Amino acid sequence: MSIVAEEIYSLVKEIVNPPVSKPLTLESLLLEEKMMDSFGLIQLVAGIEEKFSISIDTKDLTSQNFASINTIMMMVEGYINELD
Repeated sequence: MSIVAEEIYSLVKEIVNPPVSKPLTLESLLLEEKMMDSFGLIQLVAGIEEKFSISIDTKDLTSQNFASINTIMMMVEGYINELD
């Protein structure tokens, strides 16, 4: 697991709605499986922006980008690569 994935996993794990019936994985469908609600999504975005010193554009706040830890990781890595 990459450092970005580990950091996102940690943030998501703090926010998911208990009790989670399935174990949290990189492929868990966070919104579809109701592991996270809209307030949790806002918390996650704020946490990601702070942790990675990025600002997520509103056009990227889609259910596709936040479907799973993997999709979030790909989006965040894109922002990080733009900083380089």
